[in-house]
Amino acid sequence: MSLKGSLSSSPGSANGSLGRADGAAKLSAKDLYEQRKKYSNSTIIMHETSQYHVQHLATFIMDKSESIVTVDDAIRKLILLNSKEKIWTQEMLLQVNDKSIRLLDCETQEELEDFPLPTVQHCQTVLNQTRYPSILLLVCQDSEQHKPDIHFFNCDEVEAEMVHEDIESALADHKQGKKIRPQTLKANQEKIKQRQSILPPPQGPAPIPIQHDARGAGVNRNRVAPPSQHNPDYERRSSGSHDHEESRAILAQKIEKETQILNCTLDDIEVFVARLQKAAEAFRQLNQRKKGKKNKKKGPAEGMLTLRARPPSEAEFIDCFQKTKLAFNLLAKLRKHIQNPSASELVHFLFGPLELIVSSCGGPELARSVVSPLLSRDATDFIRGHLTPKEITLWESLGEAWTRSRAEWPRESNIPTYIPKFRNGWEPPVEIFCGAPWEIDIGHLQEELASANGSPYRSSSLKRGQAEHSQAVEAFKQNVTQHVSR
Repeated sequence: MSLKGSLSSSPGSANGSLGRADGAAKLSAKDLYEQRKKYSNSTIIMHETSQYHVQHLATFIMDKSESIVTVDDAIRKLILLNSKEKIWTQEMLLQVNDKSIRLLDCETQEELEDFPLPTVQHCQTVLNQTRYPSILLLVCQDSEQHKPDIHFFNCDEVEAEMVHEDIESALADHKQGKKIRPQTLKANQEKIKQRQSILPPPQGPAPIPIQHDARGAGVNRNRVAPPSQHNPDYERRSSGSHDHEESRAILAQKIEKETQILNCTLDDIEVFVARLQKAAEAFRQLNQRKKGKKNKKKGPAEGMLTLRARPPSEAEFIDCFQKTKLAFNLLAKLRKHIQNPSASELVHFLFGPLELIVSSCGGPELARSVVSPLLSRDATDFIRGHLTPKEITLWESLGEAWTRSRAEWPRESNIPTYIPKFRNGWEPPVEIFCGAPWEIDIGHLQEELASANGSPYRSSSLKRGQAEHSQAVEAFKQNVTQHVSR
């Protein structure tokens, strides 16, 4: 249930939206630098042991019933899965020593697999045939296996050729009693040092926003402040039309920023759904391997599959539910500004993953506990007007925290402001959320203002709201073009 409807605006970071369920995106120079720095301690070459950061892509059994008789058959299946976006990566560490190839959990260093060198039947690279350009392939079979396994790893930190040379030298030394691996390790070490010496430097920090004092004047923060609106020269140059143009530009920027937030939200939901799909597929494969086993001893490839089958934590489920609610709010707010797909189409897209997520955590109880963010009145009205009967049933099963708007929520309720944290590291402006309609109790404010002012509030505020909305639409048409980028 992959979301195909992320919008055109990229997030406020250079790398843009993830675009794919497993996060295989083109990285900016800064992102690449940070990623390589993060894993610089993962790629280690010592006297007899080398270690590389890799991403496990898939494991196939060489089985005629699966139409995999040769290595080329397995490669073709990987390419087919890649074309259908059915590959989900799993980070791990690959260690090579003079006795075995080990796979470790990146976080816990727990051993997932240990392939003694005599069980490694074949090793090769698969280059530039999928969106993962540098793949290492291993064929392994121990004495208890009837059929060999074919493992695929994406080498994201060093070239697959380097890991391949390392493994081949270890195999040659083990089979023939030679001592060629020390030279191979030395050469690889030099390559890694050379690579690290030419890492692209990080880009400069993001521009510091101009701070304003109480009078609205720009405060210097190593940036050129705009001319003060209280400056007489500025006032003489300004005109009504100029102010109108400026306000339209500000509204257009706000729409653009909210669209970026929506894109990041959809990306994170899509990544979470991909994790659920990866876990479900790994669990299925794990059960297949365990069928008919007479002992409980962990079999080959079961360590990797167990890691892949590990479900997200409760906190991660809650985070995804919160982002789904945020997406509903943003779709309602931006519904007149986005198209192809439209906001209503994206609502339907979201209910597919939402159903999967709810069923994956055993029912709607956890979703019911997710109060913040509440939905705006626009969002609840918009959802009610566009859902199918099946979607309505799911939505209503999630409880009042999803179906009652912020204006309908008890006034005394202390609901914390929801500030999302995105997977790509982008931090959106906090003020967008603090003043959002789903965070402000609009209904109660209207009642208080109406009683204080003799009820002229509704008509005047409606006219003002309509004027602001018209300005926003016009600004959007002139300054922002939205379309689907996927």
